[in-house]
Amino acid sequence: MNQFYHDTHVHLDLYKNSSDIIDEINKKKSYTISVTNLPILYDKAVSKHLESKYVRFALGIHPELVGKFPEQIPFFYKKILDCRYIGEIGLDFTGENISYKDLQLEVFKKTIEICNQCGGKILSIHSRGATKEVIEIIGSEFNGKVILHWFSGNMTDIERAVQNGYYFSVNIDMFNTAKGRKIISKIPIERILLESDGPFTKSFRKAYNIFSIDKAIKELSNIKSIEIGKVNILLKQNFQTLLT
Repeated sequence: MNQFYHDTHVHLDLYKNSSDIIDEINKKKSYTISVTNLPILYDKAVSKHLESKYVRFALGIHPELVGKFPEQIPFFYKKILDCRYIGEIGLDFTGENISYKDLQLEVFKKTIEICNQCGGKILSIHSRGATKEVIEIIGSEFNGKVILHWFSGNMTDIERAVQNGYYFSVNIDMFNTAKGRKIISKIPIERILLESDGPFTKSFRKAYNIFSIDKAIKELSNIKSIEIGKVNILLKQNFQTLLT
């Protein structure tokens, strides 16, 4: 059986050799969601690169940038209507980002409202320091698919998110920490997807290598005590279900 590759959260536009990376993704047939951090960056990415069967760009407005680029917010709302993939979006209540807490909440609530009305959106969500609030705002009846990217919440949050039908995208850096491995061990295998979060993870900081994802598959196999071939089948099923 051929290996199934996918990456549900990567910032391809932040790599200088993004065109070469996309060519390699297409050759290796790795299904990829390339998130962006602002509408202006989304526009730049889609104008530079043609989408393919294996690469989709997501419209985003990163919570760390909401307060720094408020002029981008109305453009973001308008563009949601024409985009199936939305990300990176969410909340971040850590460090200096807390100073924009109210604006973050306003934008995130409005985003979920618009996406819920449209239906069929696939969201990649940042929730650092705000997992409880993110889950409460999205709720249990969201009219679309939710991926919690690089999740760092507690066990209660995991249980609520699983009950609500959310997915979790995990990366190699998570496998390299005790907390990350514990979180992954508590997530049902049928709710797990893979991400690189390049270039923000150690393995993908200097270069993007699709085969580095093999390490994540191996680690997931070890944590779940499931044979690698079976893990590959399950991940493929998860990704296919995400798209339906």
